[in-house]
Amino acid sequence: RLALSVAATSTQGEGGRGRRLSCTVALAVAGALAAVTVGSAFVLDLLPGSGNDAHNAGGGEASPEPPAATAGTLPQRYVGTWEGQAAALDGKLPLGTFRITINQAKTGEQLGRLRQTDALGGVCVDVITLKKVTAKQIVAGSVGAEGNHDGCNPAPTTVTFTPVGDDLDYASRSEESGRPEARLSKVG
Repeated sequence: RLALSVAATSTQGEGGRGRRLSCTVALAVAGALAAVTVGSAFVLDLLPGSGNDAHNAGGGEASPEPPAATAGTLPQRYVGTWEGQAAALDGKLPLGTFRITINQAKTGEQLGRLRQTDALGGVCVDVITLKKVTAKQIVAGSVGAEGNHDGCNPAPTTVTFTPVGDDLDYASRSEESGRPEARLSKVG
């Protein structure tokens, strides 16, 4: 605990005259120290393990983000329709809009169908199958759907969906497609 007291006192100046510390200076010093104290308390409360960060809001017990699946179920946090702009080659190649409706699924079941619509209106669909759910993300298999046009990549690959705030980051390991990535927002 930090205690602070500031007082204006007389000190011996030149020629034996008393010199008073300006009240403004004393208040400025006190204000600066108070700001540092309050600022330090604020910053320390944000550090992991302090008990007051966003992950410990539930009465001091830490909870993973998002909760891990139990008995092969998908956490509700992922279920819904997600959409966002995608790019490949480290963001250098725009791929258009990615949209997926993620359904409740167990490992090995279809999670949803990812629909990519490019800037010219061309559409490719990938079938997404749940591989596993960890405390931090969904890991899934992705393969081009039957009936896609020749410009779509049919090769199987691994994709992940990782929560970032209220959004999901989509990432594909497909080298042939330039490792597509997208930030998806919930739209339904």
